[in-house]
Amino acid sequence: MKSKSKNKVIKLVHLLRKGDTNAFDELFALYGERLYGFVYGYLKVREEAEEVVQEVFLVIWRNRKNLKPEYSFKAYLFKIAYHRILEHFEYVSRQQEYVHHIVEEAVEFSDDVDERLNYQMLLDKVERCIEQLPPRQKEILVKKRKEGYAVKDIARELGISPKTVENHLSEALKKLKCELGIKNVSAILLLFFGIRLR
Repeated sequence: MKSKSKNKVIKLVHLLRKGDTNAFDELFALYGERLYGFVYGYLKVREEAEEVVQEVFLVIWRNRKNLKPEYSFKAYLFKIAYHRILEHFEYVSRQQEYVHHIVEEAVEFSDDVDERLNYQMLLDKVERCIEQLPPRQKEILVKKRKEGYAVKDIARELGISPKTVENHLSEALKKLKCELGIKNVSAILLLFFGIRLR
C-alpha cells in the first residue's frame, strides 16, 4: 500500500477510535468488497459471505476504542474474517453430526422409514408445534434455543423471575415432546433452529 494511502487509513482508524461514523463508512468502502471476495472464496454462498462481512465490521465498531492505528487495519480485518470462516465450518460440522445422531437415535415420530428420514417433514412438524405453543412459552423457547439467551437474561428482559422462565421452558418442551413423539427434543430443536431459522 502506498504511503499516502497508508497514512489515510491510519487517520481514519484514529477517527474511528473516537466514534466517527464517517470514518467507519470510509473504511468499509475501502475494504468491504475485498473482504467479501476473501470470505466468498471459502464459503461459496453470497448471503453467508455478506453476513460474515457485516459481522466483521460490527466487531470493528464494537472494539473501535481498542484499535491500534500503528498496526495494519487490513490484516486485523482479514484475521477476524478468517476466524469467522473457521467458526462457520465448525458449526456446519456440528450440525451434520446432530443430523446423523437424530436419525440414528432420536427421531421416532413414525414407524415408516421413509418418513423418519424425511427431514423436511420433520422440520415442518416442529414449526407447526412451536406455532401452537402459548405466546409466552413460544417467546421464551425461541430466545433460549434460537437466540441463545441465558435464563437470567430472558427473565430480566421480560420482567419475570428466572424460575418462571424455567417453568415456561419446561412446559414448552413437554408439549413438544408429546406432540412430536420423540425422546430427544433438545436435539430436534437444535436441528430446527440451526437449519430452518439460520
